Amino acid sequence: MAEPNSSSTPGERRVRISGIRKIIADRMALSHTQIPGVHVVEECDLTNVDLSKIVAITSASIGLLAAKYPYFNAHVIESEIVCFDECNVAIAVDTPRGLMVPVIRNVGNLDLKEIDAEVRRLAILAREGRLTSADITGATITLTSPGKRGGVLATPLISHPQTAIVGVHRAVPRAVIRSGEMVIRTISNVTVTFDHRVIDGATAGDYTIELCRLLESSAQI
Repeated sequence: MAEPNSSSTPGERRVRISGIRKIIADRMALSHTQIPGVHVVEECDLTNVDLSKIVAITSASIGLLAAKYPYFNAHVIESEIVCFDECNVAIAVDTPRGLMVPVIRNVGNLDLKEIDAEVRRLAILAREGRLTSADITGATITLTSPGKRGGVLATPLISHPQTAIVGVHRAVPRAVIRSGEMVIRTISNVTVTFDHRVIDGATAGDYTIELCRLLESSAQI
């Protein structure tokens, strides 16, 4: 938590960055200075998607892509890319104590119902301040989905030493062309921020398009 600083002068208030906020600040600074993150954005049609389960659906989709795109499920450690067999998705949760990122482990071995239950369990623990160290370590990729509280587009920072982060933003009614006719669909901007040291732009574009196609056809997941 941020703490008041006694060195403040009249007319100003200084707050010391400490605790959880200090950890978050240090991690964000490390990510910003060490990782050349580049963003790909695609419009995703979520008209037929259960938005109450969007975090679980996106986590499942990320897991399905992990084998085909191993560099998105990896860490960069010095001069090596460390790719993982399991896909452990960290989910960003806003809490009274600050941003927490509990981890859904091995999403590839879970069905959608199991992933959704784990999302809800971890979110409750995060907001109640009951996460353990095992709940917040071992992530191989991060997902942020602020929902109605977020904007229609953001460019999230990669969590060091990961190589990618996925952002699913607020879904809104939008006029689009389908089969030559204008129709109203529920559209969300999906952002993938990737580490350009190890992932090329064309590959990131393919990954983002495939991710959106999985989200749009989530009834098959």
